[in-house]
Amino acid sequence: MLDLLNLSGVEPADLRCEDGVITVVANAVDGSPPKCPECARPMYRHGKRTSIFADTPLQMQPTRLEIVRPRYRCDACGKMTLPELSFVDERRRATRRLVDAIRERCLSTTFHSMAQQTGLAVNTIKNIAHDLIEELERTVRYETPVIMGIDEVNLAGGYRCVITNLATNNVFDMLEERTQEHLKPYFEKLPDRERVEWVCTDMWRPFKKSFGAFLPNARLVIDKFHVVEKASNALDEERKKYQAALSKRERVFVKKSIRWLTLKRPSSLTPAEQEALHEVRKHIPELAVAYDFKEAFYRIYDDPDKGSAMRAFEAWENVLPAKGMEGFKTLAKTVHNHYEDIFAYWDSPVQITNAYTESLNGLIKIANRLGRGYSYEIIRAKTLYAKYARKVGSGVRVDAAGKATIPTTGVSQQVEYGPHIPTLVEIAESGGLD
Repeated sequence: MLDLLNLSGVEPADLRCEDGVITVVANAVDGSPPKCPECARPMYRHGKRTSIFADTPLQMQPTRLEIVRPRYRCDACGKMTLPELSFVDERRRATRRLVDAIRERCLSTTFHSMAQQTGLAVNTIKNIAHDLIEELERTVRYETPVIMGIDEVNLAGGYRCVITNLATNNVFDMLEERTQEHLKPYFEKLPDRERVEWVCTDMWRPFKKSFGAFLPNARLVIDKFHVVEKASNALDEERKKYQAALSKRERVFVKKSIRWLTLKRPSSLTPAEQEALHEVRKHIPELAVAYDFKEAFYRIYDDPDKGSAMRAFEAWENVLPAKGMEGFKTLAKTVHNHYEDIFAYWDSPVQITNAYTESLNGLIKIANRLGRGYSYEIIRAKTLYAKYARKVGSGVRVDAAGKATIPTTGVSQQVEYGPHIPTLVEIAESGGLD
């Protein structure tokens, strides 16, 4: 029959399809009897043995190889043996090409999906993935970022620490804990830690305390979006107070959209929303004042000059009312508590934010939902080693003056930066994360 297998050492003899599984029956090519591995005496044929191995799918259906092999026995010591099949992984009960195919895809799709495609047990897929992860942990190294993003994500039963390369928008690392006890040894042992010049995080102080002593050239920038989010939250507090007091007639004009309406920037409002905001000003003037305070705070970040931005914050704080607006007063205190690190935003060579880190956190949560029951180690590997999104550079560097420098060792360098976050987002939006 036609050789569907293209495997050396076996010849197909039959094919059948039952319950959505294709089974190819093959006979091992018979050779001369081997010598006993124990006593080196010639062995003799002693019946046959049929072994079943999973193989790569045919016609989009799980495929099994039913291989019939001669069995040999040593007359002297009783040792039994079967001819070896170089193309199978005896431990996984699968062909090596199937194991290779699973290794290629197991970090970009769910284990259940792989199990359905191949007919293997989910635990077998998981074990192959664990072997791959151990290998990747030993061999894959990403370039230490010049601009580093640090954030947290609630994942697999605990808060984890996510680290990104904000200069290239790539994933750099994921740590099991976000505590100082866990982070300090990590930063102390970080390769090329002197390369880090900027670190962008939220206002959680343990982050700064963790890296401060070990990244000698790094300066902290508090993430812009974590700061302005507090202005939006302060506005939302005011909205809840006043929306509850609206009459039925007044609610007709603003309805449930009032929350999203007031959180939007004026430039993002549609004509209908601008009209609705006009109604808010007419019926809830106090909320309109809170909206203007939120917008005035946002405009601080629109200012390209640091000194001007600092004066704008001072002017904003000075006009806060003596009574009420407690959320905005709390925001002012927060800015004073982190003043230097917040206004470092204007000192950095580019406007550094943790937006891509936040995007990555969202993708991690999607992967967590799709692969319910995944351990932290599996989700970390799926995030860090997504081969289809890993970015490789040429080894060219840019010095402090902005001039490109090329290594002079005489060896061509390949620098890997980790999975590219925009590529991961694009794949997720197209439905590719399954």
